[in-house]
Amino acid sequence: MEERIIQEFVHRVSTDESLHVELASDPDGVIMREGFSPRVARVVARLAPHLSVEQSIETSYRFWA
Repeated sequence: MEERIIQEFVHRVSTDESLHVELASDPDGVIMREGFSPRVARVVARLAPHLSVEQSIETSYRFWA
C-alpha cells in the first residue's frame, strides 16, 4: 500500500507542473498537505530533491548515446 502511494505521488509530481514547482519550493508543506503516514513522509522527503530537479532524466542520459 505504501509503495503504491509513493508511486502515485511521484507520477503526479512528474505530470503536474504546479505540484512539481510547489514541491521544489516547499517540500515540507506539500508533504504535510498530502497527509502521508510518517513512514511515507520520510521516503517522500528523501525523494523530494530528486523529484524537483529541473532537468529531465531523458536529457541527462544523452551522453550515453
